Amino acid sequence: MKHAISFLLCLGLLLSACENKRDDNGDLGGMWQMTLWTNAQGDTLATNQTGIYYHFQLNVMKVQRQHLNYYLMRFAHKEDSLLVGTTFAQPFDSIVSHDKLAPYGVPADGRFRIDALNDSRMQLSGSSGVLQFRKY
Repeated sequence: MKHAISFLLCLGLLLSACENKRDDNGDLGGMWQMTLWTNAQGDTLATNQTGIYYHFQLNVMKVQRQHLNYYLMRFAHKEDSLLVGTTFAQPFDSIVSHDKLAPYGVPADGRFRIDALNDSRMQLSGSSGVLQFRKY
């Protein structure tokens, strides 16, 4: 019994000593499935069957497409803007330009306008068109 109490006390101290990294992304945080991607002319470029996903956690964004490599990048979320920073191709962590992200809907300049965002739906727009997502 004495060992169990000591163990729990040590565990509590260890957990309280860990750095608390808060994810302040609000509704943006989590995993999103692209449901529709249209260009400026209104043509459909992708639907939910395309298998494109965006993930947001802390200040890291991950874009992936089923059966293809994925990319990790830093991002900034300010009011109605989403800015994509340095991008790393996986699995080898090589830095790539935003041009490599065109098949995922990311504009070449890495800038999105957030048209709509709540806990279940998101709409982004940029030079690549309008992208609609559902929380996955």
